[in-house]
Amino acid sequence: MAAGVLAWLAAAAAATVVATTAVNAIGSGIVGAGARPLSQSEVAARLAASTPTAPTTPATAPPTTVSTQPTGTTTPPADAATGPSKSVVSPGGTVIARCVPGGVAVLSAIPAQGYQLDSRPDEVDDHPSVKFRAAETEVEVRLRCLDGSPQPEIRTKD
Repeated sequence: MAAGVLAWLAAAAAATVVATTAVNAIGSGIVGAGARPLSQSEVAARLAASTPTAPTTPATAPPTTVSTQPTGTTTPPADAATGPSKSVVSPGGTVIARCVPGGVAVLSAIPAQGYQLDSRPDEVDDHPSVKFRAAETEVEVRLRCLDGSPQPEIRTKD
């Protein structure tokens, strides 16, 4: 009986040594000492050395009012083919479009969470519309070109 207790104590001591060694190895890194935190001056120096990147397409805020009236003419200016793209944010999702000769080209349509893309024009149109749907709600984003910039008309149907 004393031999069993002695064997148990030896096994417990060995397990304690192994566990302590493992915790120390994890705490200081498996292959060496862990990384030390940077000082405030080191952080400032690294931030100053990095080059910030600017976004390529500015985002626009969602419209505050919903209009059902036409927002402008459909005649794009002569230089509209190289015009900037515009993001239109609606409750159903975001549409990115650009004025081009002949109307408006929809570059992409991204549904908001809970919505899915119901329809998207595949070619240039003078009044393209994109529809987003969620359960019983449909959000339609119609676009027209006015002074070289896509102008939205957003309709929500419940």
